[in-house]
Amino acid sequence: MKKSIAVFFAVGKNWLKSKSGVFFSFMFPLMLLLIFGTVFGGEGSATYTLYVQNNDQINGEPTELSNSFINILENTGTFDIKSLDIDTNIENYLEENPSFSSRRVLVIPDNFQKKAMSRNIYVRTGIILNTLSYVSDNLENEIGENRIEYINEGISSLEDWRKSLKKENASLLLVTGEEDTASQVVKGMISSITNSFNNQLIGAQEVVEVETEKTTERKLDPVDYYLPGYIAAFIMANGIIGVTSNTSEFRRNGVIKRLAATPLNKSSWIIGNLIHQVLLAFMLTLLMIGVGWIIFGVQAIPGFYAISLIFLGAVTFCGIGMSLGGVIEDVEAANSAGNAIGFPMMFLSGAFWPLEMMPGFMQTVAKIMPLYHFHDGLRQIMIHGNPSQASIPFVILGVLAVVFLGIAIKVTKWKEW
Repeated sequence: MKKSIAVFFAVGKNWLKSKSGVFFSFMFPLMLLLIFGTVFGGEGSATYTLYVQNNDQINGEPTELSNSFINILENTGTFDIKSLDIDTNIENYLEENPSFSSRRVLVIPDNFQKKAMSRNIYVRTGIILNTLSYVSDNLENEIGENRIEYINEGISSLEDWRKSLKKENASLLLVTGEEDTASQVVKGMISSITNSFNNQLIGAQEVVEVETEKTTERKLDPVDYYLPGYIAAFIMANGIIGVTSNTSEFRRNGVIKRLAATPLNKSSWIIGNLIHQVLLAFMLTLLMIGVGWIIFGVQAIPGFYAISLIFLGAVTFCGIGMSLGGVIEDVEAANSAGNAIGFPMMFLSGAFWPLEMMPGFMQTVAKIMPLYHFHDGLRQIMIHGNPSQASIPFVILGVLAVVFLGIAIKVTKWKEW
């Protein structure tokens, strides 16, 4: 064990000398935690700039209906409304203003109020006709035959009059650039607001409403949900990318050759690296939870099962890193291999965002990655408080740890390094 401790101190000393190693082990994860925590963990919602050109005017003043619609957009708090003059040529304006937000324009056309009110009458009479038809078809026994005849006569007269009404909808024009990544979100919000506006115009009342209820008893913020993913991702990065890089540097500097000339054996070398990675994992976890608690008030504190899974994850990814370092002899190639495996896994496994946001085939790929099972297990334990749901991650990481440590022992050519 003393030999392994000696290796641990040697690896740790080399790590402390590496500014990039310390940065990517601690500072970079903290930077991402602060960035993602601020962006996704805030209570306020995003605000989108929307330019509005209101062409529906009477004697130089906006009509009441068009002005009401703009006020509804403003009152949602979702849009920062900026007005465009009625004389502005939209095509010229778009050419002169290349930015995303400036190219997001809602045009309210002339006669918007007139068409909307005409359509409103047409729709309302349709509702009346449907209601009267329902009464005529289903309530004859309750109302009586004579009254049903009067109702049918009224239906016939109303249908004839309704045919004279204009059916044309009042339309709005939303202009966005193809490069505007927020265009679909903006379009969806405006469509939702327009539907609500339509319901108010025709006097529709809610029949079905949705009630929400949170399933967790603890009041957790989005940062609490994402924190286990950040911890898992950077433990993985330290193991695969960091260990491979450290091993490469030891080879380059001849440190391993000098160690091989001592009574140290490769088992002590591997155990020393494992101790270093496990300690780094616990330090990273403590640091990220501490900063998260101070700045964001996170409550996702790891218990025994989470600590056990963190230990297992650190061992697994350290084993993968040492296997890469043992198989690939060229220093630059080993570093490239670590990066090529680590970074795609970090961003494709769902550690930084919900897996449901990804396409179906990418979700399938993500679930093959060991990092997915690592962060999923941590979330089950730290967020949902269900260690039993993390049994599969424990098994998968345990098997991978044994497999890759076995490979690392096999491919570590101690005397040849």
